[in-house]
Amino acid sequence: MALAILAELPELTREQYELVAKKVNEAGTPAGALVHAGGPVEGGYRILEVWETQAAADAFYGSDRYREAVASITSEPRVVMTWPVHGLDVGSGWRATG
Repeated sequence: MALAILAELPELTREQYELVAKKVNEAGTPAGALVHAGGPVEGGYRILEVWETQAAADAFYGSDRYREAVASITSEPRVVMTWPVHGLDVGSGWRATG
């Protein structure tokens, strides 16, 4: 089942966010990633991601690719919430995910 993750990164700047996002995606979208959206909020950045499965998210966050991308920042993500995703529309029409 697909999984949504909402996280906040205190004190993260736009420049840092863009640097990490570009580094993560140098070799293309990570396996299992369906959606990534990020933007500024008071005091940092908020990120929303949707992954094909919990295992796909775990594999990415445990990967060298992720560790190398975030090595230059000191902000630690704080997961606000996660939830199962039963349907998704990314601009090409709604589809069931599970």
